Amino acid sequence: MAKLIWMLSQGIIVVGVGVGSASFFGCASTTSPPERSTSEIKRDADRAFEKMKQEEHEYRGEGGSPAR
Repeated sequence: MAKLIWMLSQGIIVVGVGVGSASFFGCASTTSPPERSTSEIKRDADRAFEKMKQEEHEYRGEGGSPAR
């Protein structure tokens, strides 16, 4: 019985070390996204706003009232 408990405790330690090292190395290998300039952010926001206005215009139709 003592040998079984010893084997289980050793197995738990091995699994714990494996999971811990895998999570450490997995997190360490990720890189942060590249920095974006203010002009890039503004350009993307302008494009998104224009797209939103276009979708609203298509939704409401030419007369300005909601399409039904």
